[in-house]
Amino acid sequence: MLLRSLDPAFPIERQIAIDASPVVLVNVFTLDKADEQTFLKVCEDDAAFMKRQPGFISAQLHRGIGENPTYL
Repeated sequence: MLLRSLDPAFPIERQIAIDASPVVLVNVFTLDKADEQTFLKVCEDDAAFMKRQPGFISAQLHRGIGENPTYL
């Protein structure tokens, strides 16, 4: 896994330190095709966990079209 900041001038560590809400988290996952089913299962398990957390509102998973298994 590679964690890369979208804005190197304002990395995630600095963003997390700010007291603000609500928070929207957006992740981009570019997978090897062989890992796609495992990824989907992990996302399903993660969503079930998050739905039980106080203050959680929703989660959505979007897949790119075509053969490239990129998710947002």
